Amino acid sequence: MKNLRTMMLSPVLGLAVSMVPALAIAKDAAVVAVAPAPASSAPYGVGMRSVTWIDTSRGIKKSMGFEGSDTRRIDVTIWYPTSAKRGAPENDAPAAGDGPWPLVIYAHGTMGYPSNNMNTVNELVSNGYVVVAPTFPLSSRAAFTHIKFADVSDLRQQVGDVSFLIDKTLADPMLSKIVNPQEIGFIGHSLGGVTGYFATYGGGINEPRLKAVVLAGSGDPVQTALTHDMGVLGTPHLEVSVPVLFLTAEKDVFTRMTGRPYAAFARVEGPKYQIMIKNGVHSWLRDADNVPPGNKSPDCAFFENWFPNAKVPGCEAETPLIDPKRENLLARTAAHYFFDAYLKDNDLAERSLQNMGENNADVSVIFRN
Repeated sequence: MKNLRTMMLSPVLGLAVSMVPALAIAKDAAVVAVAPAPASSAPYGVGMRSVTWIDTSRGIKKSMGFEGSDTRRIDVTIWYPTSAKRGAPENDAPAAGDGPWPLVIYAHGTMGYPSNNMNTVNELVSNGYVVVAPTFPLSSRAAFTHIKFADVSDLRQQVGDVSFLIDKTLADPMLSKIVNPQEIGFIGHSLGGVTGYFATYGGGINEPRLKAVVLAGSGDPVQTALTHDMGVLGTPHLEVSVPVLFLTAEKDVFTRMTGRPYAAFARVEGPKYQIMIKNGVHSWLRDADNVPPGNKSPDCAFFENWFPNAKVPGCEAETPLIDPKRENLLARTAAHYFFDAYLKDNDLAERSLQNMGENNADVSVIFRN
């Protein structure tokens, strides 16, 4: 147990905590500050499928209490637009008939799971996207492997999972009819964001079909890979022009341990954005809205729970935090604007994303073309 906890306390834990209404974007609308819109403004309901896909060309190594496997099983959750609006996602509902729509792969963080970012999933799907989310076998608490903790050295295989998921989606009899193979995006939180970084910029392992990428709370993936075995050491940086949005939070305790704040942004080609949510934290970039007593950061509370004697930078004193629902609204709205801009060629969405800092005092935006 000592070795397990030592590994968990590493900077890789900067990628560890498993990270409302829809906002419709019309091309002729005005650029306005982010605010909740009525759920009825979204044109679609949300359907859901659960499938298991098995990659016979790769295995799962023995790790974290799992005995290993000669094949790589990926349990997958899929959400897609439907005509009927019934609130919560409806299992195996018929898809709406006016596709195809862009595909977005969602990658959870360390010990996360596919449905831990449902506010963003619902936002995207109800506005015309198909979202496919894997349960990574060695980094999800919900995986069939029943791991004791995440094995981050499996990250290279997770990058391979992104390509495998796209292949299987485009070959699926139902999904192939509703997905546009020319409009594929990715969004990942924490370790999932690191997965997306190397799927985009990792020479020799990248997935060239990705056309737009959102990396939330991912720190500097290169710095993390240099200091910890993630299976990608020695992977060269690929100079490719893939639109990317780095979603960051000012009080993110985890990512401040994984490199300088704008290092990844500076390294990659444009068009690129970095959005900083002021007084935000790592956990609230996805669905989590837990607020520990005394307005303590949930990031710090995690460390206090596991490592009560650890001195964690950024947790020295309590500090004002943004409302968790506000942070999540800003994060998912930015992702929606970004994907509409670069997967649906929506000029207004692009301007709205670039103007989020002007229209919202709790957001700063850096953009380079």
